[in-house]
Amino acid sequence: GGFMLGLNLKVLGAEALIKKLGKETIQTPLAEGIRKITLWLDRLVKQSTPVGISGRLRSSIYSEVFPLYGKVGTIVTYAPFVEYGTKNMEARHVEAGSSTRILGQGMFSYSLEKLKEAVPEHLKEIAGKITAQWKF
Repeated sequence: GGFMLGLNLKVLGAEALIKKLGKETIQTPLAEGIRKITLWLDRLVKQSTPVGISGRLRSSIYSEVFPLYGKVGTIVTYAPFVEYGTKNMEARHVEAGSSTRILGQGMFSYSLEKLKEAVPEHLKEIAGKITAQWKF
């Protein structure tokens, strides 16, 4: 219960694709790919979450992986203030390896942008594992 801020990743049309190509052919590589992407996103959101005195927000970031989707989120009640800002504070994130706060974009929004850039590579890897099953 309570508040949750996060990102959900779901491959649209996965069920139809599995039905068409067969469960054994596609489900394992697809589930493996979704797991890998979700864990990648989890790591990036954690790396881009500003750390306060307690580090509570960063340590609260969690991920869940299911066969056809994954999610990354937090239930910390002040997460939306960091993600979206308030009238007294701008949204903020940090980039990996830095503690400098970058204003104007929260950790989830920043990570989602980076994920969009990385998706073609991830999908190419999943497709390669699927098509490798048909090579003789």
